[in-house]
Amino acid sequence: MYIYVIRHGQTDWNIEHKLLSITDISLNEKGIEQCKEAAKIVKELNFDVVLCSPLLRTRQTAEIVNVNKKPVVIEDSLIERNSGSFEGINTEIDTTFNDRDFWTLGKKVQKDEEPIEDCRDRVYSLLDSLKSKYEGKNVLIVTHNGVCRIIHTYFNGFPKRGDIYDKGHDNAEIKIYEIK
Repeated sequence: MYIYVIRHGQTDWNIEHKLLSITDISLNEKGIEQCKEAAKIVKELNFDVVLCSPLLRTRQTAEIVNVNKKPVVIEDSLIERNSGSFEGINTEIDTTFNDRDFWTLGKKVQKDEEPIEDCRDRVYSLLDSLKSKYEGKNVLIVTHNGVCRIIHTYFNGFPKRGDIYDKGHDNAEIKIYEIK
């Protein structure tokens, strides 16, 4: 069973370095173009179903890349990790938020953000369920950078120091994993 994981295309908040988790915004023009390019790759992949986060940017990405018109299932477990009151801050200038700490297992929650362990548990639970729910099938997952990081750890483990900040995807980047 193969799991193809794609991050949504670019949004305006991505280029403005704003922390984006559950705010529901759309792709920008570049994001749409990124998805059209990714669709050329996705077209050649052998998958049976698309699992997609419920947020607009991922649904738009799924619509663009799903050129083979496979069934799309909205999956709440694939929503981005909630950054709480840090949502929308400029991560390049706001020193109250530490990106690397936010993506390090075992670091204490700073304010009201979703603990990384909770995000990990919901994503791992979904991935575990794929084994029986979609046995013998391949799945395309359309999600967010943080969830892409967590999916990476499902297949590769957490680094000793727990930091997964650099384990994400670029916008509209696809990675392939295998569940045996």
